[in-house]
Order: sequence, then structure tokens, then C-alpha cells
Amino acid sequence: MRILIVGAGAVGGYFGARLTLAGEDVTFVARGAHAEAMRSRGLVVRAPEGDVRTPPLRVVELDGARGPFDLALVAVKWPSLAAVSARLPGLLAPDGLCAPLLNGLDSEDAVARDVGEARVVAAIAYMSSGLAGPGEIHALAPTRAGLAPYRPGQEPRVEALAARIERAGIPVRRGSNYRAMLWEKMVWNAPFNAICALTGQRAGVVAEEMEDLVREAMREVIAVARAEGAELSSATADAMIALTRQEFPLTEPSMLQDVRAGRATEVDILQGAVVERGRRAGIDTPVLRTLAALVRGLPPLPSATRAAG
Repeated sequence: MRILIVGAGAVGGYFGARLTLAGEDVTFVARGAHAEAMRSRGLVVRAPEGDVRTPPLRVVELDGARGPFDLALVAVKWPSLAAVSARLPGLLAPDGLCAPLLNGLDSEDAVARDVGEARVVAAIAYMSSGLAGPGEIHALAPTRAGLAPYRPGQEPRVEALAARIERAGIPVRRGSNYRAMLWEKMVWNAPFNAICALTGQRAGVVAEEMEDLVREAMREVIAVARAEGAELSSATADAMIALTRQEFPLTEPSMLQDVRAGRATEVDILQGAVVERGRRAGIDTPVLRTLAALVRGLPPLPSATRAAG
């Protein structure tokens, strides 16, 4: 199987490194100093289960990728997805699959418009990681994946892909309803990303010191998810907070990392998306609306602070 990893940061780099070490034929799309480090030295992944290093890797820019690929794992930020997705029809094999590993609720739909519904499966990553420097990924907690059919009849292909990822050492949770899977992750993502970004605190501190705020935001996400037909239990909030305390207390969510680096945040596809969907469904989301407004109002960090972070 030829695998293309588009976006070799903390998410794509981790999955690609594990797949490479499992003997898969992997091509990475990356740029800059990180790409050069991957070409010359490989990737180092530091994780609770032990550190690993790959050999030097095959790294190209997107225009230099040459298909056909049997699988594309897309791990870019949302603003880059449209340009990447437009290139995928010429890179995927006729029966190839694309699994978007993005935050938010709409990446599968966006990719399907370009490659066709039959070539998309729903995917999420449960992980706490960041780039420690060019060619080095630091994972602070065990990483897992979630997979679900995007359309009925894909169950055998999802199972085959899950088995391949598990052979690379990444446990996979199989889902039957991809919308519920995406919404369940949003129950964690929307509150913790915003509150951590606004306070500069790790997820464990937020769970301990701001639990009531987190719960209220989670209840709003669950209410909107239910309005869209995703059957999420109110106990999902309890499970997410407990999981944060047990496995992810050191997590610095991507929005906090973006703020520290002076990058644009994903507020529109996280908190903003839930607020807008709630508005259309007639559900008020005052906590998430306030969090979204505060994130949008964050000032750019001074260049010295960005460099230090």
C-alpha cells in the first residue's frame, strides 16, 4: 500500500512515523526546516510508551507528489484543506481512500466533494502532541485513532484500514455513526481548546480549576449535536473530564499552541461552528458564544514572545 501523509506536523508526522516503522511505503508532504530534517535524519517521536526514530524519509511538496496512492491521510489545518483536496483526485488510486484527520465537523464533506463519497472514510485522532523542533514530535499521552464509514457499505474497508493502523501500534476505535464520532470529539475540543487558549493553562489545570465552565460548554455542544441527530449521552461530559484528568492533564491543545505561535486559530470551525449550528437549530449557546468572541479578540503576540514559544 502506498500512503501519502499530507501535513507532517504533530498529527500527520506521528501517524506517518508509526506507519513507516511498521514497514509501510509512506510519502510525506512537508516544507521548510521540518521537511529538511525529515529528509536528512528522519523523525524522532518522544512518547510515554517510549521514544522511536525513523530512518530518513521521502518528503516532497504537494506539487511534487506522484500517485497513485492507496491511502491519503490529510492532517493540515482547515484553511489549507481546500487546496489540498483539489489535488487529491489526481493523486488517489481509483479505489484509494482519503481519511481527513482534521478538527471540526466538515472535513469529510469537503474532501468528498472533490474525490467522491466512496473514497472518503471518517477519521479522528485522539492525541496530545506538538512539534518540539524540526524533525521531532513530542507526544504527552497515548495516541489513539477513530474510524467510521462515511457512507454505508464501507465497513470492510474501514476494518482493513483500522487493522493496518493498529499494526503500526496505534489503537483504533471503530464507530458506526461518523457524525456521532465527530460530535463526541467536539464535546472536548470546543471547550478545552478555547479555555486553554484564553488562560494559557494545560487541560488538566482547566479541568480542575474551571470544571463548571467546561461542563456548561460541553452541555451546549451535546445539545446542538442532538439537534443534528447525533445521539450523545449527557454522561459524555463526565467521561471527557475524567479522561482529561487521567490521560491528558498535560495537554496543550492546538488552539493554545496556535496562539503562542502567533498563528490564526480554528475558532470558526470549533466554537464558531457549534454556535452557528445551534443558531440554526434554535438552541442558545451563550458560553460557547462568549468563548468564541474572546478567542477572536485575542491580540497578536509580540514577535519575541512568538519566537520564545
